Amino acid sequence: MPRRPVTVLTVLALAPAALLGQDRRPIGTAVNTDVEPPNVPSAIRAVRIESSTPSIDGRLDDEAWLHAPPLAQLVQKEPVEGAVPSESTAVRFVYDNRALYVAFRAYDRQPERVYGRLMRRDGRTAADQFSLYIDSYYDQRTSYQIQLNPSGARRDVFIYNDGGGQDDSWDPVYDWATQKDSLGWTAELRIPFSQLRFPPGDSVVFGVRVQRMINRRNEELNWPFFRRDQVGEASQYGDLVGLQGIPSPKRLEVVPYTAGTTEFSQAEEDNPFATGRQSDIRAGGDLKYGLTSGLTLDATVNPDFGQVEADAAEVNLTEFESFFPERRPFFVEGTDLFRFGLNPVVRSRFPGGGGGGGGGGGGGGGGGGGRGAEGLVFTRRIGRPPQLGPDDAGGHAEHVQQTTILGAAKVSGQIPGGWAVGLLQAFTAKEYAQIVDSAGVEGRSAVEPFTSYTVLRAQRNAAGGRLVYGAIGTGTIRDLSEPRFNELHQNAFTGGADIYHRFGGDGYEISAALLGSRVAGDVEAILETQTSSARYYQRPDKTHTTLDSSRTALSGFAGNFRIAKVLGFVTWEGRWVTRSPGFESNDLGYLRSADLHEQRAEVNFRWLRPGTVFRRFEIELSQNAEWTYGWERTETAVDARVSGDFHNFWNLSLSADREFSSLSATLLRGGPAFVEPGNWRFAAMGRTDFRRPVWLRGGIRHEREQASNAHSWSPDVGIGIRPPGPFSLSIGLRFRKATTDRQYVVSETPADSTYYVFGRLDRTEYSTNWRVDLAITPRLSVELYAEPFLSHGDYLSFAVVDDPKADNYSGRLDPLEADRLYRPGGGGDVEVDIDRDGNVDFTFEEPNFKVVSFRTNAVVRWEFRPGSTLFLVWQQNRFDRVDDGSLNYLDAFTAPGTQLFMVKLAYWLGT
Repeated sequence: MPRRPVTVLTVLALAPAALLGQDRRPIGTAVNTDVEPPNVPSAIRAVRIESSTPSIDGRLDDEAWLHAPPLAQLVQKEPVEGAVPSESTAVRFVYDNRALYVAFRAYDRQPERVYGRLMRRDGRTAADQFSLYIDSYYDQRTSYQIQLNPSGARRDVFIYNDGGGQDDSWDPVYDWATQKDSLGWTAELRIPFSQLRFPPGDSVVFGVRVQRMINRRNEELNWPFFRRDQVGEASQYGDLVGLQGIPSPKRLEVVPYTAGTTEFSQAEEDNPFATGRQSDIRAGGDLKYGLTSGLTLDATVNPDFGQVEADAAEVNLTEFESFFPERRPFFVEGTDLFRFGLNPVVRSRFPGGGGGGGGGGGGGGGGGGGRGAEGLVFTRRIGRPPQLGPDDAGGHAEHVQQTTILGAAKVSGQIPGGWAVGLLQAFTAKEYAQIVDSAGVEGRSAVEPFTSYTVLRAQRNAAGGRLVYGAIGTGTIRDLSEPRFNELHQNAFTGGADIYHRFGGDGYEISAALLGSRVAGDVEAILETQTSSARYYQRPDKTHTTLDSSRTALSGFAGNFRIAKVLGFVTWEGRWVTRSPGFESNDLGYLRSADLHEQRAEVNFRWLRPGTVFRRFEIELSQNAEWTYGWERTETAVDARVSGDFHNFWNLSLSADREFSSLSATLLRGGPAFVEPGNWRFAAMGRTDFRRPVWLRGGIRHEREQASNAHSWSPDVGIGIRPPGPFSLSIGLRFRKATTDRQYVVSETPADSTYYVFGRLDRTEYSTNWRVDLAITPRLSVELYAEPFLSHGDYLSFAVVDDPKADNYSGRLDPLEADRLYRPGGGGDVEVDIDRDGNVDFTFEEPNFKVVSFRTNAVVRWEFRPGSTLFLVWQQNRFDRVDDGSLNYLDAFTAPGTQLFMVKLAYWLGT
């Protein structure tokens, strides 16, 4: 092993000691988990009101509040852990048969400095804030958060996996009001019991957490006391007692909608499906019904997602499918129970961030992109773009953008015995594309079969939310009545069981999962599965699998295990992930790679109490290794990261990664494994104080491969601007300049010999994203997102693979010089004379490209009455590409594309 990475890791590990000098703690103080929390009560009582209910106006002058005991023992978490608050707070709870009422009084000796800011619902901003967390079912795993600031702006979030995840698509219907006055500020809430889930009984207990933020001091106060390194969220709450005789609420909500859309695009001569304008009117609706006090039915008919923001633009040159997160409200809200990742859940870097609670969680996983998103349930498969292209018989065909969702329903919630259960069922239509063939005859071509999607999940909580175990099953069944559908699976089933346990005074975590899959269909479909980029059974040097073109089914298994220490100055974790070659979950889930064993070990040193330099500081050292099921080593890497928060609330993170030479089983896309040389990766990222009217973030990543001199630079900067008033603006600038020595181009087999062609690609990408938020009132907002994008790729040279496992890098590639390669330019095909005999052995398309894109999404959202919303939407999608020509960044604004205008009215009817 080279000595350089060891030296770098040693320097990074010893850097804090070098800074110590005579002062033993200039970085910070290691967290001491032996400190006793302040002596505060563990419960607060809610008082039943029999007469008049409070008027929700923020004044707190109602008689009902005089009978409720105040909760006043909040404790600092930031900036001085465990300290007495700088300002006093009082919170009171009362209730009647229909709702819970909350009064919040934030005393402030400088009321003129109380800071509130209007923002769109569920937006994030820096302001004084009051947050109420309610674990109404008292399962110590899930909770609801309602956050208000002095201007009346609100954010409501469902928290699951004991703080491991958040869902801000939860939009309950409740009343709220805030006021500023000479004593500070106040907030008043009325939360209908119909918006919460709780077990039946004459007397119930809610888990509760109260949090206050004082913006100018960056002071966070909590009841009960929350440590900085607290692991868990709902499992750490106090109790709200005194709730007696609450009748089971009638939970019925219906939200019908109607929408009209007009789309303008560039007309095409003689194409009846590209006339330049298309309009339609549609209707549908959502239903929410409380089957029991803990179980809820959510259903949708002909759902509309026209107001959902478009995906970011990209040019994908890899062998893997791009991942874009789910944004459609019906499939985001309440689907936390259905999350079942292929990888272990990993805690957050710095635990216990404001408003989110600690890390922890289990039984879920799957956020972000790439490996982290892999799981058994990826709901964007439901209503996906058709998987087959239309057979236009040389004519024209309609472009079907999405498969129609006929209907979908979810039943989820809690049942007695500590069990959470969930059922998700959806049906999508058999989809046709209208066609006009070359003779002018009209017809239609099937592009997607009728499909049923099912997910069933059960999970049990025990030991105060610290032990969780359960099982999941998914099924995808298609009606393959058309011969064209033979390349799709007729059915696909996956299943799994998982367990998570936090123990040792919440200091340790262990989790494990075991999964299985089976897909079946015509031989064409199973052959496609065997040869997909997730497994490449056809790889000629692969000895641990066999490609079988007669198979009609494929099965596999997967599993993961993680053990970690999550409290204290030193934390660590070890994990193992395995997936057999035949494991497949892409019909309803998301899978990039099967046929792997992966191992990771990590150790962290954390200074979580302020010192003379940093408020917090962390060093992380980790190691990764990966193999195929034939024990071919496909990754060996070590990395180091240091990160810290300064006293001025700026932060900085530096990292260095060393990846050693290893095999790539996918680089040649079904060809033999290729020995890739090692490389170095460096990154630096930082951010200024988010509370300021103008704040900056920035980062740069650099990668270099010594053997080939391939390299990349990726700076990424952003600015956030919040001038006085309801307007805010954020701008992100991203640039990437990369030279890649092994960009796969094509494989050809002339005269029984297969040649794999690589290109040395010089690639440049620019992207700017603009996000504008204007909150006119707490219920009326305007949001604008815009992203111009340019990607430019020039192939400087080409080479064929000679010996993919040669000892020296130069022996692995055979350059194609001018005597064997002809590039005519102007978009003409590249010609290759592999043996220099004067005859062209094969050709391939000129791979140079320039792509421009401009996507915008503008939404006016007016909640004109609680739960009822009017949307005005404008969407623009411009795109252009040339294989060998000229496009520049400004061309994105004039490229051909579509303009869509939509009006949508959704009306809430509920009890």
